[in-house]
Amino acid sequence: MQESTRRARTPQLLIVEDQDLLSELIAEELSNSFEVLRAATVEEGVELLLAAAVDAVLLDCVLPGGTMWQIVLEADRQNVPVVLMTGDAEQMKDIAGGPRPYILKPFALHDLRAVLESVMRQREGSR
Repeated sequence: MQESTRRARTPQLLIVEDQDLLSELIAEELSNSFEVLRAATVEEGVELLLAAAVDAVLLDCVLPGGTMWQIVLEADRQNVPVVLMTGDAEQMKDIAGGPRPYILKPFALHDLRAVLESVMRQREGSR
């Protein structure tokens, strides 16, 4: 079995977050469970979503270079689950009770891991 075939079994997580330190911290925490891709803008996020076999997206709700919905629409087109994250109380009103899982910043990394594990279990169950 080739190395690339073995790695393909590790789920890919796309983190779209413009705060580099937070993105790096999340990537480090989740690197044992996911192959992590990182983007800092909407444009980079869409490009990576189109170019890679992404299994889930962790998406900051406030990003430079466009609206988060550009990424959500492409993820939906590809049937890739999106977990939203925000620290904005006004945005929280818009996403709370909606169809997508979300996490409020600041969050504990173990809470983030639990949300992502739940999303991945649901994704596997729907295949």
